[in-house]
Amino acid sequence: MCRRSGFDTLHRMTTMLVQVDLRSANRYLTCWVEPRTAVGDQITLRNSDEPNRRWDVLRVGVPQPVSAIKRGWNNNI
Repeated sequence: MCRRSGFDTLHRMTTMLVQVDLRSANRYLTCWVEPRTAVGDQITLRNSDEPNRRWDVLRVGVPQPVSAIKRGWNNNI
């Protein structure tokens, strides 16, 4: 799961996340981040292989409770 960088411990413990579509140069990524992210924001993903890479937020989904998010292709993770 991707998380937006620059958040303190309280924000990392949030119970709601939104799915976002991101673009950096010719690379695209979809991941879950804290709900305060908006279309047009530039974010970094601290838990990625390139924590200093800037991503443009292209789409922000509807907030979902963390407990409702299924992970993996078969929702088995």
